[in-house]
Amino acid sequence: MEQGTIDWRKANDEVSQFKRGHADVLKWEQANDAATKEAPVVAPDLWLKTADAAVRQAWRARPELTSSLSQLGTANQERIAQGRWLEVDPSVRRHVDDFDSVLDVAVDTRKAWWNAVAAQAGLKLQQDMQEASSAAAELARRMARVGNWSRMEQAQSQSKLGNVKLQTLKSAAEAKQAQIALLKTLKLWGISSSVGLPDSLPEVPDQPIAAEAVQKGLKAVRAVLPRSEGLRVQGTAQQAFDIYNASYAAARLSQDEQKLRQFIYDETVLRYNGMLLSVWDLLTETATQLQSSVTSINTKRDLLIAEADLHWVLQGGEPANFVSIGAGGGASAE
Repeated sequence: MEQGTIDWRKANDEVSQFKRGHADVLKWEQANDAATKEAPVVAPDLWLKTADAAVRQAWRARPELTSSLSQLGTANQERIAQGRWLEVDPSVRRHVDDFDSVLDVAVDTRKAWWNAVAAQAGLKLQQDMQEASSAAAELARRMARVGNWSRMEQAQSQSKLGNVKLQTLKSAAEAKQAQIALLKTLKLWGISSSVGLPDSLPEVPDQPIAAEAVQKGLKAVRAVLPRSEGLRVQGTAQQAFDIYNASYAAARLSQDEQKLRQFIYDETVLRYNGMLLSVWDLLTETATQLQSSVTSINTKRDLLIAEADLHWVLQGGEPANFVSIGAGGGASAE
């Protein structure tokens, strides 16, 4: 039977045979599929609910920075830990030993923390996509069994599930590597096995950093650097600001798209419950909505990293590379 002539009411009746019924079709798990079973919850060794908490933990792990942090003062420590670097007068470097090391640890830790949070959130969404794909594959199997679908259509659904499972394995590996990178930055690798993290990254700010603030910061840092370094910082700052602006625009667009996809998904659910749309419409829209959420997470992460790089440059730092807009995996460009 052609897909366009399928009795969707009968197909939906097939869905009702799932152990959790219509309302929870997307949470269905195959009884014999170990890959979709939830792993036992293991309490993390350490909770770091904010990036600034991670920075303070990284500083504590480096006793050689104790004197430098003391010279920096509590107020400036808080500004740097919280990412408010534009509020730190670059002239502070004149009376703080190893000032650059303090900043290096802060920026590396913030980046590692954001990467870990994004990877964890992305894995959760990927697992949700796998559940939806598993439900679709099982429905296809049942429909093929009663003659509503061909074996080819069933095979296509099974192939899609295989691809999603492969991506889930990749996401799980990325999340694990991000945790390891964070533990190494915190000097806890080999001591702790996991860090507790929040479920999401901060929302995109309503307004980006203003060009005037960047110029003010650039002028302040050039005043305390040798001329050659000041010229280097000026060129790097323009590059960092361009990438920051592009990252901000991408994150705003992605956030707006996510809200739109959520609205479409909610409307799809209403129409599905009213028997106006098929379960396939619901499953397709679910996958689209989840992928939109993954993209939003990645663009938020890239924006946060781009902002950190900009702040770092305006304190005299020189990132080895910058975020590549649209790379989708936190890749960087020279």
